[in-house]
Amino acid sequence: MLTPSRVPQWRAIQPSWQRLLLFLLPLVVAALLLWIPVRDALEVGLPDAEPYAADVPAGHHWVAFTVSEDDIYPTDGTTISVALEFETVQGRVDADSRTLVFDLEDNERVQELVVIWPDGREQRFSNVALNELHELVYPQTINDALAMQWALRGAFFRFWIWVGAAVLVILFGLRVLSWAQTQETHA
Repeated sequence: MLTPSRVPQWRAIQPSWQRLLLFLLPLVVAALLLWIPVRDALEVGLPDAEPYAADVPAGHHWVAFTVSEDDIYPTDGTTISVALEFETVQGRVDADSRTLVFDLEDNERVQELVVIWPDGREQRFSNVALNELHELVYPQTINDALAMQWALRGAFFRFWIWVGAAVLVILFGLRVLSWAQTQETHA
C-alpha cells in the first residue's frame, strides 16, 4: 500500500519522464528525416558526375541526362531540348548513346527542359540543377512525373528541404516540451 508521502514523489517523477519522451520523440524523427539526404548524398555522390564534367571546358557549367530503357514503352528516339537564356539546344537519345551532355556557359542556367518521348508525350520541367547527371524515366503514372520533377531539382535542393523539415520537427518538439512544462507548473 502506498503511503501519502510516496504519492507526491511519483507525481513529481512522472511529468519529468513525459517531458523527456516528448523531447526525444521529435529528435528521433528529425534524425530519421536527416538520414534521407545523407543517404542520397552517399548514393549519388560526386564521382558519377566527374566523367561528364571532363567533357566540357573548364569553368563552364553542364547538365547531363540519361534515359533508361523501358520494357514496355520505347525510349529510343527521345528528344531532349534545353532552353537557355538566348538559345535552345537539342539532342536525341538512341540505342548507342543513352546519355546527353549539354555544355553551358558559366552564367547560363536551364530556363526549361522539354522531353519529347517517342510516342509523342511531352514533358516540361523548370528549375533543373546544373552540374549533375539526371536520369529521365518514362512517366507511366502521375507519381513518376512528380518524382522526376523532384529529382531534377538536384541533391542540394532536396538536402535543404529535408533539413528544413527536420528543423520544423525539432521546433515542434521544443514547443510541446514548453507546453508540458507549463502544464506541470499549473498542476
